[in-house]
Amino acid sequence: MLMKGLSVAAAAVVVAAGVAVWHAEQHPHAPAEAAASAQGAKPAGTVTVYAALTQQNAQALAQAFEAYDPAARVQMVTTGTGALVTRLESEAKAHAIGADMVLLADPTAADILAAQGILSREKPSAASHLPSADQGADWVGAYVFHDVIVYHKGMSLPVPHSWRDLTSAAYKGEVEIGDPSYSGTTMAFVGMMETRYGWNYFETLKQNGAAVQSSVKTVADDVASGKLDVGMTNDSAAFTLVKQGSPIAVVWPEDGAIVVPGPLAFVKGHETPVAKAFANWLLSPAGQKVVASVGLSPVVGASPTVPKGAALMQVPWAQLERDRANILHQFAQIFR
Repeated sequence: MLMKGLSVAAAAVVVAAGVAVWHAEQHPHAPAEAAASAQGAKPAGTVTVYAALTQQNAQALAQAFEAYDPAARVQMVTTGTGALVTRLESEAKAHAIGADMVLLADPTAADILAAQGILSREKPSAASHLPSADQGADWVGAYVFHDVIVYHKGMSLPVPHSWRDLTSAAYKGEVEIGDPSYSGTTMAFVGMMETRYGWNYFETLKQNGAAVQSSVKTVADDVASGKLDVGMTNDSAAFTLVKQGSPIAVVWPEDGAIVVPGPLAFVKGHETPVAKAFANWLLSPAGQKVVASVGLSPVVGASPTVPKGAALMQVPWAQLERDRANILHQFAQIFR
């Protein structure tokens, strides 16, 4: 009778924990340890996340998890991927890393941190249902960004349809892009444009008066304000402004919006119960629903923002990681 009672109690916990339910549905013959892990799905404590997200989106995720787990608190530190990497490297040297988890916008940056021993090799248990394309050795994609074009609705210029269009003389002095040393999604953009069109693409942009801003959010804000007409940004930054009623429109380029997984990883030695609970919740259907609600594309299920039939450009991340230092150097030389 005692064993039977324990089984019923464990089943009740599994039903209450969204992550465990998802895991059970996908793996109906999973070992009993899965049910046991669900019993610790709502631990108390604070998890500190270094996130390459807008403050608005980061807080939306934090508040949704805190509503799911009232005993937990999520402290979000937000800035660009490049700045987060620099901060983590500095804190590691001082043996004082403040983060428990990272949410980045560049898989190559996650691989760099992993190579330095900063990231844990442990992954969230909920990652088991994700395809290998959405995972690295030390990280798992929590959502997906897409590099897209935005333009001001009031502009008199023709609407661009491709990345190549941005080099046209028609847009002289009217284009902004991000900085790959700061913005993780821009790192993917630069790598893919160099692969497809060569460094001449960026030399032409420079000669045509294109400006560089560190953050793609700044690019989107500048286009929305009318400071200039056209910009390269990501769909998350763009759709945040669209939802706010800003006068911008999004172009999914004919030559392909660039797909950038947002890596989630634990910091080595910081794999706390509350960190694991937050990660598993984020990858659960409930967490992915919140991801979609803020304009990010979920890794589980269809994206509400990607148009049907949109051309998508997949990034060869291993190659990009090998070329990362040279890409940053060449870009800096052109836009110095």
